[in-house]
Amino acid sequence: MNIWIAASDGRAELVEKFLSEGFTAESKDPNGYTPIHAAASYGHIDLLRELCSAPYSGSVNVRDNDGDTPLHHCEDANTARVILEELGGDAKLTNNEGKTALAVCEEDGEFTDLIQYLRGVSGQQEEPLGIDSEQLAQFKDNLRYTLENDPETDDPQSIERRQKLEQILNGGNPEQDLENYIRDLVRSQLLADDEPSKRRKD
Repeated sequence: MNIWIAASDGRAELVEKFLSEGFTAESKDPNGYTPIHAAASYGHIDLLRELCSAPYSGSVNVRDNDGDTPLHHCEDANTARVILEELGGDAKLTNNEGKTALAVCEEDGEFTDLIQYLRGVSGQQEEPLGIDSEQLAQFKDNLRYTLENDPETDDPQSIERRQKLEQILNGGNPEQDLENYIRDLVRSQLLADDEPSKRRKD
């Protein structure tokens, strides 16, 4: 056990023990990963607040060896909100690849709520995806039809997609969440289509 694992597990008392023995909130492992990164990554908000407040006073904008801040490691909107609105985090900071936390999240295509929140605080609008409202509605109808009529399958990707759609349609805001899901699908396809040309340029 070390301070980084303890922070990842949200074990505040154990983290405090390590801090009392000479570690700091910004102590780095060989990859530059700090307890603050760990707490942010796993959504341990109370521990994150503690590490960034007196007497530990760690910086919520601390960077690892890749230049990633705790916000780059964040996986949920609530933690990001605390980082930016309470602890003085900066959403404009970029890592060694020149990417903001939002850019990293959009590339991964996961954590839709986090992406929407970061877009909001960044003042960034949805980029045009080359589909109009009628096509978007058709996408929605097709996905609903697939969910209701496709036979069960053992394919892991199909199972994961079905579970995601069921989660969206049973959620509190299915129309918006479904639209965001479709946008992410289209965006991922556009990135995949661009990838060969990018490789040829290198």
